Amino acid sequence: MFFAPSQLWAKVYDIYPQPQQEQSGQGVVSFTSSVTVVCDAAVDAATRERAKQVLQEAKLEAVLAEAPRQGHSTLYLGVAGSDGVVDRYAQQLQLKRDVLKRTGKYDRHIVHLHAQEGKAEVVILGEHSDATFYGLASLEQILERGTQQLPAVTLFDYADQQSRGLVEGYYGYPYSLAVKKSLMRFMMRLKMNTYMYGAKSDMYHSAKWESPYPKSLTKTDIEYGRMSQDMVKDLAKSSQATKVNFIWAIHPGNDFVSQPSVVTRIMKKFASMYDLGVRQFAIFVDDVGVPKSDADCKTNADHLTAVQKAIDEKWNKPGSAPEARVRPLHFVPQVYTLSWVGQADRKRFFKALSAVPSDITIYTTGWGVWTVPNSNDLATMNTELGRPVAWWWNYPCNDNADEQIYTSDMYTNFMEMRAVDNNARLPKALQNGLGVVSNPMQQGMVSRIALFSVADYAWNNAAFNNMTSWKKAFKYAFPENTALREAYQALAPYLRWNDHEDMAKAVQQYKNGNRAAFEKLLTHLQQNIEVVAQCKTSVNEEEQLLYAEIAPWLLKLQTMVEAAQQFVHTQKQSSVNDGWESFVQATKAYASLETDKRFDAAALEGLGNGVSVSHRQANCSHKVFFPFLGVLQNTALGAQPFGDKSPFVVQTSSSNVTAKGHLDAQRAYLVVNHQELQPKGYIAMSFATAFRPSALQVDEALLKQWSVQVSEDGVNWTRLQSAILPKEMFVKHVAFYNTSDSPQALQLGEQNFSLKLPQPTTLKEVSVPTEVLGDGSNKGKAAIIDGDIHTFFAGRQNQAYGDTYMVTLTKAEEVQDVRVCFKATNGDELKGGKVEVSADGKKWQSLVVKGTSSIQSNVSHRQKLDEDLFAVDFVTKTPITAKYVRLVVTQPLTNKWLRLSEILVNTQHYAQQFAPTVVDNQQNGQPQLVDGQGRTPLKNVSGKQVSYKIDNFFRPKSLSIYWDAASWEGATPQLSIVENGNTIALAPLSGSVTQVDLANHPKATQLVVQWEGKNVPQIYQIQAVVDDHAITTLTSLRKLVQQSQMRQGKVYDLQGRVRRTDGSTLGLPAGIYIVNGQRIQVLEQN
Repeated sequence: MFFAPSQLWAKVYDIYPQPQQEQSGQGVVSFTSSVTVVCDAAVDAATRERAKQVLQEAKLEAVLAEAPRQGHSTLYLGVAGSDGVVDRYAQQLQLKRDVLKRTGKYDRHIVHLHAQEGKAEVVILGEHSDATFYGLASLEQILERGTQQLPAVTLFDYADQQSRGLVEGYYGYPYSLAVKKSLMRFMMRLKMNTYMYGAKSDMYHSAKWESPYPKSLTKTDIEYGRMSQDMVKDLAKSSQATKVNFIWAIHPGNDFVSQPSVVTRIMKKFASMYDLGVRQFAIFVDDVGVPKSDADCKTNADHLTAVQKAIDEKWNKPGSAPEARVRPLHFVPQVYTLSWVGQADRKRFFKALSAVPSDITIYTTGWGVWTVPNSNDLATMNTELGRPVAWWWNYPCNDNADEQIYTSDMYTNFMEMRAVDNNARLPKALQNGLGVVSNPMQQGMVSRIALFSVADYAWNNAAFNNMTSWKKAFKYAFPENTALREAYQALAPYLRWNDHEDMAKAVQQYKNGNRAAFEKLLTHLQQNIEVVAQCKTSVNEEEQLLYAEIAPWLLKLQTMVEAAQQFVHTQKQSSVNDGWESFVQATKAYASLETDKRFDAAALEGLGNGVSVSHRQANCSHKVFFPFLGVLQNTALGAQPFGDKSPFVVQTSSSNVTAKGHLDAQRAYLVVNHQELQPKGYIAMSFATAFRPSALQVDEALLKQWSVQVSEDGVNWTRLQSAILPKEMFVKHVAFYNTSDSPQALQLGEQNFSLKLPQPTTLKEVSVPTEVLGDGSNKGKAAIIDGDIHTFFAGRQNQAYGDTYMVTLTKAEEVQDVRVCFKATNGDELKGGKVEVSADGKKWQSLVVKGTSSIQSNVSHRQKLDEDLFAVDFVTKTPITAKYVRLVVTQPLTNKWLRLSEILVNTQHYAQQFAPTVVDNQQNGQPQLVDGQGRTPLKNVSGKQVSYKIDNFFRPKSLSIYWDAASWEGATPQLSIVENGNTIALAPLSGSVTQVDLANHPKATQLVVQWEGKNVPQIYQIQAVVDDHAITTLTSLRKLVQQSQMRQGKVYDLQGRVRRTDGSTLGLPAGIYIVNGQRIQVLEQN
């Protein structure tokens, strides 16, 4: 054994990947400004050039010579057993060579830094030239400490894994040539030796595997990241210089087994790649048919053996120059995952494959596609195949989650990656492994942090420390830019899906009333974002490449931070009006998080010829920060910022009369316990929105004794003669008047009077063709019936004719309309389908597309709801009682998923039961403008105007229009009112909040906003102000209520003036008064 007593081993230098053993030397050493480089003849040209590079980066002159120069430091590069000058010199120094004999270890070498004649001298002795090359990576890091007064040290080093590197084998955009070359340089510094290329979207790898790469590229080729012949040549040169072996893979698909000529055809393509400089090849037959018979399994193995034999005969003949030789094949078999087939089929397959040449490297992903490397699965492979294999590790691969990037430490990334075991850990000793090769993210520059830890582990299993490795990685990714390094590391936990725990703590403190930590964190994030954003215009190409990849996540995080800062600023303002402009900017930023093209995480989907571009919104900090933005928006303007939007108000004509209202989801009624009403006295109930009651219950005795009147607008009243309401009538106000000449006692309750409210159709279950989530919300298929058109479900399965999505109603009821909402992102849309309903799930009836007689929809029937969001409406000719509703795909896009957002049943019929307060030219309601929230702007409008209906029962003194004036371009929108049938022009919209005084227009029934041009003014809210102040009146109203409660018997108007002292409103003008804490409406009597 070569191990010395433990006290001699110490960590002298901070080198990564971590050396197997470091032995402290005697004293310190210093380099002369010029260093002589002496090499054995067996040391190749790439290693000599690398030595020059390492020295020159340390600002040392490198002089290659056959012998040391007097008075100068010397760097010796040798190959053990070559009997060269360095090999013999190492023997003279009596360097222990036990490490070079370690079995089952790879790229074994010694780095010996010591003093010779008072000057620094380095001896690097490897088992071969490649091993010596990797020793230079350690010297490079030693020299990063400087060239003077360096502690003497001897490194006895080797790799635990033979193949260390990456496989560009994901589904998505291939890396650009610049990224590939940058990664090779990065990997060189980390002693990685494998760059296996088999990009799924590269047609010259798969669909056109026999065709040579083109000499020039088309626009589509460039867009899809394809390579030309010159690009392959360039990459091959970088591979030779970095000793990161560029292994070009071919994917002949099922031809590999089924076609006898496949070996010849493969060799023809290999020859064309050889001419471009490629010196190592791989064969991929993953994701195709698995050979099951003994004959097919043998053919599979025989063809692989034949290709290796053909390579050796063509390029590896005795006497071939090292630079002309081709390294052994790498092979990704049909059964690359142990669970892919049953045990019997798997054993048959591997038994046949065990006969192939032993120097071919065979790959596995372990038990599953996303399994973390472990010795148990490798032991199974070793038993069944009879040899160790390498691990194709789908880490930090994101081709199953294009919207995410994995920027954290390895074990946190495991928790982020939806298909990886959260609790998986790498073993301290990975047994029976020939390599660990990472299949990284589609963002190569972003992947460097994860690749660093892969390199760290693959070299030295036992020394790997997850968090230490992650923290060290940033220095290697950004060796020259300290500010960028620190900023990127600080942002990394926020660019992932699950934001850092510091965010969770700050948010909780904010909710508890302590805002300081959250505001400080926002500032910290913003400052670091600005540093990383400078990469966009950096003179450093690698920083530009990083920015191009990370921009969707960085810019989205920046927008989230800016939105949060604006919401916080809004909360600090003294009134809604003062905070409105910042609230609008924050709301726009918040809304853009799901639609802004800057956040588009584009990816290529498919294999070979069948590729297409997909688009998803980048997701970052979604666990805590993103949902908290919704909380901030909800609270930024305070509670009820546009007044009390109580859906139900009860009023009486006198403070001596008490009444109580009841309103729930099903019905509304009044509770009046034998209250005496004077002549012309009344009790009224009012709703926030006029609606068509689905039923009215009223005793005949009430109708005879009382004048029971209903109104939609407070102006036009209808006296009920029976429990049958006039057809199509809307009700907003209901009043019981004493029209007699003497007092009468009124008794009301649910038994003698109630209104039944319109009921929405509710859904309880949904079934889909596949429940395997391809994309969508974490609700899975339930997103189709959650009532939110912006969530969606896309099963991980291409569309097929007859695909059925069925929803079950909570109870059987009449179906009148069905709306199917879907997204068109990536083309994963509904081209054509039909909707059917059934009472029993057996007998089905078809609906027709709204406005047509067709039962099947097509693309011309869709209507756009939002960016990439569409709907198709189906209706019944007459209502059909049903419990089941299903969508059947009739025109499938067979290479696309279906992003189904919602199946809505009877929503249009339900909406028609309510009279909108704001309508456009086609009488389409715009309820968001009076929802009391001010979060959703006017958007989809028919015509170039909207009208606000003024309620004369709750006659406002003024109207406030809240809009985004800053974003408006063109002529200012005009305002007018309709009064007594006449249209009266007012001043145009001005500022962000426009006040419309109605004091001089007591009979106004509508406020109209008109504009010119294609753009729609972003109006967020129209508020009815019931006092004379041009601000939200809720506070002043509450003060009046409090005053009236303190001074019993006094009657106040809304200006706070005492109108009477006896508690009675009799004889007062029509209007609203406050008496004993109650709001009393006095009506005009005809």
